[in-house]
Amino acid sequence: MILESGAKAKTVKKYLGKGWIVHACGGHVQDLPSKGSKGSSKSMWKSEKDVLPDPPWGWTSGAEKKIKDMIKKAKKSNVDEVFIATDPDREGEFIAWRLSIIFADFETQKRVTFNEITEKSVNDAINEAREIDTALVDSAKVRRFMDRLVGFECSRFSRSWKLASMGRVQTPTLGFIVERELLREKHVPINYHSVNFNSDNVNFKIRFHEKNDPEAWFDDDRKHFPGRTFDGELANRSVEILNQNKSIEIVTVKEGKSNRSPKPPFTTDTMLQAASSTLGWSVSKTSSVAGELYNSGHVTYIRTDSTRTNKDARDTVKELIKNKFGEEFLGEGVLGPDAKKGSNNVQDAHEAIRPTRPEINQLTNENKDDLKTLYKLIWSRFAGSQMSNSVRETRRIEAITNNLDKKITGTASWRTHAGWEAVYKDYQKDVIFLSK
Repeated sequence: MILESGAKAKTVKKYLGKGWIVHACGGHVQDLPSKGSKGSSKSMWKSEKDVLPDPPWGWTSGAEKKIKDMIKKAKKSNVDEVFIATDPDREGEFIAWRLSIIFADFETQKRVTFNEITEKSVNDAINEAREIDTALVDSAKVRRFMDRLVGFECSRFSRSWKLASMGRVQTPTLGFIVERELLREKHVPINYHSVNFNSDNVNFKIRFHEKNDPEAWFDDDRKHFPGRTFDGELANRSVEILNQNKSIEIVTVKEGKSNRSPKPPFTTDTMLQAASSTLGWSVSKTSSVAGELYNSGHVTYIRTDSTRTNKDARDTVKELIKNKFGEEFLGEGVLGPDAKKGSNNVQDAHEAIRPTRPEINQLTNENKDDLKTLYKLIWSRFAGSQMSNSVRETRRIEAITNNLDKKITGTASWRTHAGWEAVYKDYQKDVIFLSK
């Protein structure tokens, strides 16, 4: 069996046992020839209409010796079946296609994929081996052709102007960033004043202007902010009155409830965002640690835009939630817009990112701290997605004070049912609970 990474190969080898040779190819083994190499003069290929070019494919750095050593060992061991288990995505399919051609002398070459590295998933994949997905391979080819045709040719132009290189993705992305920066530079800040204060965990503010007031404050999108005013003298006078009176009189109190729904399991981008905002990690660090978790068999495949998850995994984590927190903490399960019922845009290539064994809510101490930290965040997000809403009692308060003709409004809330937040307690601050 051939996989991409050494760490993944080591994990899979434990499941397959004796009788199997498990190798790691290290990623791409063949690609379009680089500039100056043999065959690179054919890099601008001619092709017929509606037919993809068939360019030469050259070895990537260090791959030829590695692959020839694999073939030599396989022939010496009388191997007759080659299972190609590169990553379950477009690039993985391209690598598998090149390997299937390189290993064509063996009796059979089979493509296997698994979204999680567990013994069951590996064995299921072997039993459900398939042919190479040529449509996915063609997609990978087109990406490479675009990289070469756009990137190489445009970079030649840009270098003549002593500019940075250009590419199919990086150049449009840089263009978007420049457009946003130009908009930011054109923006003229609108200064305002506001008066806020806190009393007994209630946040109060002075409501200066209603929407129909000529002095009402609106932002660039014409959103009204009643607590903001252009009048600095009015704001300062309001502060002086509050300090002099040292008290306010409650006029009305409106009671209510609010629910906070859990978020769906992680996709790649939401995992990167959450790790940045919650853990303070960079994208590169999160990607690296997540890759280690996947290769070690702790989480499912980390490149995904789906929030769909396996029913067995959901049932497992629901049982854990029920036993640990109680049945009232179970929810209906939340999904993202990609996997809503009736949606025709479900990205079914992979599941969402989740623990491969949801009954394990934290890794053992033999794992590195970063692995334990990210795993806990992934587990909490998945478990939370199967839990009930958190519930808060709310109070909307109106008050007055002497010599001030403006309304004073306040809001207060406290949590009466934790719901999904019970597994997020390490990532939340300043939660107010119902007093007992």
